[in-house]
Amino acid sequence: MSKINLIRLMGLGVILLCGQLAQAQAEMPPVADRAKALWSAVGPTPFAMAANSHVAIVVPKAQEKRAQEYLTIAEKYRQTAAKAAGYATENPWPTPLVVLVLPGKDEFGIYVRRVQKRSLESGETSSIAIGDEQLHAGLWLRPGKTMAPADMQVGELVASAVAAKRIGVKNPSPDWISDGFGRATSHKLSLQPFRAFLTADKRRANAACKTLTTQPWSDSTAGDEAEPSRNSLMYLLAYGTFSEKFPAFLGAFVPEENQEKVEVEAAMTKAGVKADSAWSTWKSWAVSWR
Repeated sequence: MSKINLIRLMGLGVILLCGQLAQAQAEMPPVADRAKALWSAVGPTPFAMAANSHVAIVVPKAQEKRAQEYLTIAEKYRQTAAKAAGYATENPWPTPLVVLVLPGKDEFGIYVRRVQKRSLESGETSSIAIGDEQLHAGLWLRPGKTMAPADMQVGELVASAVAAKRIGVKNPSPDWISDGFGRATSHKLSLQPFRAFLTADKRRANAACKTLTTQPWSDSTAGDEAEPSRNSLMYLLAYGTFSEKFPAFLGAFVPEENQEKVEVEAAMTKAGVKADSAWSTWKSWAVSWR
């Protein structure tokens, strides 16, 4: 489970706000300096970095060979996610997103508390910070049979960051939207090393669909059915039947005046996706998703 720490921005108007954001990002320190500052805030362990113009992967020095492998996967996820989210002719961010692959749960907790300056929530394994002066994410690679392979976890975090950027820094949305988009992107890419895990993931969605009595996006959806149902829903929205409306869906979480947030069903409606259609289409498709 990930947490998106979206930095709230103040401004005199939309035009001024956008101008301030662009200027702040343009003035960010070089990626190597940002990576060093972020890693040093967590602890004194030496680090290694692999970067391109879009993503920088930072790992413990002892895992230096993995940095380039993670970067290669992360770039595939970024390209696929960016296209689905409507970034056909532009990049989601003008300077590299720094991704810290931390050695353990303790270091991840330090990153959240010291860098993002908030309390660690139960079950968190990754977190994204996107704002006028922050463009980074961190995760620890939780092991276990039900957890995705390590490089898949890194790729999904990058895809999640793309969704978070399209949703917008001021606009609250459920964490499962970006998390589910990350998993949906894994299914879209269907890379050979991940296929066994993804097949099992589809089977979980098949089973959940048969027993779920509430809409996947409902706040009352919980338990073992919730995550596989929502992940498969995000695939249908991002890469399936409703993909043409997906960028509009992500952009629909902008609250109206005096409105705290936009509910998921309302965002779907604003994007032109009828809730009844999404529910029935998902139910008939997810039960036999292969």
